Amino acid sequence: MATPQRVAMPPGMSPGIDAAGRAWHDCCAMPLRLVIFDLDGTLLEPMLDFAAVRAEIGLPPAAPILEAMACMDDAGQARARAILDRREAEAAGRSQLMPGARDLVAHLRSRGIKVAVLTRNSRPSVDLAVRRHGLSFDASVTRDEQNPKPSPEGVHRLMDTCGTRPEETILVGDYRFDIEAGRRSGVRTIALAAQAKEWAKHATWAACSLAEVQRLLDTAAQSPV
Repeated sequence: MATPQRVAMPPGMSPGIDAAGRAWHDCCAMPLRLVIFDLDGTLLEPMLDFAAVRAEIGLPPAAPILEAMACMDDAGQARARAILDRREAEAAGRSQLMPGARDLVAHLRSRGIKVAVLTRNSRPSVDLAVRRHGLSFDASVTRDEQNPKPSPEGVHRLMDTCGTRPEETILVGDYRFDIEAGRRSGVRTIALAAQAKEWAKHATWAACSLAEVQRLLDTAAQSPV
C-alpha cells in the first residue's frame, strides 16, 4: 500500500482541513479504526511543571526526565521516582480537560472508532485524571506497562489490544516523542501545537486545536480504501 502523503505545513501554520482532504484523495488509505492520544497537553491541559520536577530531582534544564532517571543508581531512581509520582498525582488531581476533548472522544466513539491513550505518565496518575473527568477509553498504556515514548512499544501494544493495523491507526500528541513513536510504529500522526514547532514537520499533519484535530480525523475516516 502506498505511504500516505504528508501535507506541507507553511511556516507558523497547520495545513488545515482542505489541504488534508486533498492529500487523502491523492492516496488510497485504510479506514480509520483507532485513534491514540497523548494525555498531558493533548486531552488534558498541560498539568505537570516539568521545570519544577527537574529542579527537585536535580536534573539539568530540558533533560528528558525518564531517560535521565534510567541512568541513575537504584537509590537515585527510587528518590526521583517518588518525586515524579507525587508531582504527577498532585497535577492529575487538579487537571483540566483541553477545550473540545470530551466532545472529540464522544464523536469518535459515535463513529465506531476506538480511542486509546499512550502516555509517559504513571498508571496511578492517569487513572486519577480519567476518574476525575469521567473519561473512558478502549485501552491505555503508561510508562508502568511499557517502555515509554519515543519507543514504539506502546503503540504496538495498543494496536494489538484494539485489533488494528498501523494503516488503520492515527496517533495525536503535542511533543516530539509522540510523533517519533508514531513514525517508528508505522502509524500516521497529528502534531498538536498552537505555534509552529520544528518537530511537528515530521508529523503527517499538524493542528492547532482539538477542533482541527477532529476535522482531520473525520477526513481520514472518510478516505477510500
